[in-house]
Amino acid sequence: MSSITFEKINISYGDFRVVRDLDLAIADREFIVLVGPSGCGKSTILRLIAGFEDTESGTLSIGNRVVNSIEPKNRNVSMVFQNYALYPHMTVRDNIAFGMKIRKMDKKEIERQIDEVVDIVNLRDQLHKKPGALSGGQRQRVALARAIVRKPEVFLFDEPLSNLDAEFRTSMRQEIAALHKRLESTMVYVTHDQVEAMTMGDKIAVLAPIADAGDSNLMQFGTPDELYSRPKNLFVAKFIGSPPMNFIDIANARSPVLNLDGAAALNALLDRNGPFHCGIRPEHITWGDSAADLRLDGTVAAMENLGHEQIAYLNTPIGKLTVRLPGFHDTLRAGAACKIGICFDRAHFFDAKTQERIRAPSN
Repeated sequence: MSSITFEKINISYGDFRVVRDLDLAIADREFIVLVGPSGCGKSTILRLIAGFEDTESGTLSIGNRVVNSIEPKNRNVSMVFQNYALYPHMTVRDNIAFGMKIRKMDKKEIERQIDEVVDIVNLRDQLHKKPGALSGGQRQRVALARAIVRKPEVFLFDEPLSNLDAEFRTSMRQEIAALHKRLESTMVYVTHDQVEAMTMGDKIAVLAPIADAGDSNLMQFGTPDELYSRPKNLFVAKFIGSPPMNFIDIANARSPVLNLDGAAALNALLDRNGPFHCGIRPEHITWGDSAADLRLDGTVAAMENLGHEQIAYLNTPIGKLTVRLPGFHDTLRAGAACKIGICFDRAHFFDAKTQERIRAPSN
C-alpha cells in the first residue's frame, strides 16, 4: 500500500506559517497534482513527503506507517527535480546506476535493471553520453529512470517540466502519464501550470497562500472536471481555467442595473441581501443576438487569434469581459461593435463575504 495521509499538518519557518491544518488523503496508485501560485506551500508539502521538511504539528503517513520521524532514505520514495540533478561527469548509464551502487546491489542486478528501464524511458541509444550532450527532455528521462530503478512506494515530481520548451513539455506530460499507468505507483506532482494539472492528474489539490487561505491552504481537492465545473470557492474559480472566468459583482439579485429578476436560474438568490459574485466562463458567453438572460452591447478591445479559436477581450456596460470563440472571425478587430448574451443557468455564484460557492451551473 502506498497511500499518503496528511492529518492536521502545520509547517512554519519561525513566525512565518507556510502550511496550515492540511488534511488530505491520497489513495494508493493515484496520480495527484498539487497546484497553486507561488507561496502556497506545494513544494513544501512535497518535501515533507520526501522527508526534507519537518512538521510543526500533525501526522504524515505513507501506507499504514507514520513517517514523521523516519529518515528520507528509509521512506522508500523517489523524487524527480526541476533541474534534473544529474552528475555531469557521469554517463547516462552511470547516473542511472549510481543509487544502486551506493546500496551495494549486485552488478548483474544493476545491469538487468538498467536494461529494463532504458526501454521504458527510451534511452537505450543514449547510455554512453554525458548529460551535457542530451536535450532537456532526454535529461529528464534520465532523472525518471534513476527514480524508477529505486522501485519506490511513491514518486514525487517537483515541477519537472518547467525548464523544457513547449514541444518537450507536451510530450513529457504524455510520457509521465503513460509511466504512471505502466508502473501503477502513487505519484504526487507539483506544478504552478494548470494545463499540466488538468491534463495529468487523477485528482488535483488546489492550494492557496496562507494570506488567502482562511482555515487551510487546501482550497479544493477533486477531479479536474469537478474543479472546472463546480469550483468550491472564488479562489479555485479564478485559478482554474484559461482564459480565466469572468466575474460580475452584484449588489443583490434584484439589481435594477442588471435586471436579473427574470432569470429563472436566480430564483434561489432573490431573497439574499448580497452582495455576491457571478462567474461565467469565456466559452459560456454567447455571441450575437441569441436568446439570453442578459444581453449586452460591447466593443472589442483586443483579439487573440490562436488558429483553432479566438479570444475576444471586450468592454461592456458591466465591465471587461473575455469571450472564447471557436474558429476564425476575420471581421473582429479592435474597436468593432458586438452583441453578447449571458445565460445564468451556465453561471457560478459566490458569496462576496465568505467567497464560498452559493450555486453551481445547472449543466
